[in-house]
Amino acid sequence: LISAAMVLMLARLPVSKLLFLAVRQAARPVSKAATAAAERSRIFQDCCAGAARLLQSDRLNMPREQAVQAGCTMLGEAVVFGVSGAVLVYEYHRAKESERTRQEEARQALREEAAASREELRASIAALQREVALQAAEISALRREAARTKRPASPAKHGGKRSEGKVE
Repeated sequence: LISAAMVLMLARLPVSKLLFLAVRQAARPVSKAATAAAERSRIFQDCCAGAARLLQSDRLNMPREQAVQAGCTMLGEAVVFGVSGAVLVYEYHRAKESERTRQEEARQALREEAAASREELRASIAALQREVALQAAEISALRREAARTKRPASPAKHGGKRSEGKVE
């Protein structure tokens, strides 16, 4: 029986990573099958023997069977290395694409936030402009009122002379 904790843990694991792990693990048996098929192949044996003759020197003299065995081992390792390398390259590109997508989403969120802020600022500016216009109208009305109440007194009321605040 699977516990609830186990289900939660499995739900968090990315399926693709599990798939790639399975591919890597399957590379070994595939490598062994390729090695077994290569050992039985006359063409592969001839290629390995020819390669051994090319590498032959005073220090290295490899019999045909040993050359075939070394070739099979190299083929098996090449299969495992190739599969692992391909999975690694794929995961790297997928991670880069994921990072690029996250960055683009972050940029888009910033653009949207900036647009909302611009709209907020435009609304604030419009409200301030309306307030300034109202205040300008109030100031104009107050100036007219002040001009009406400050009219100079007529000279006849003061005996023909206006006093300028001097004492005589």
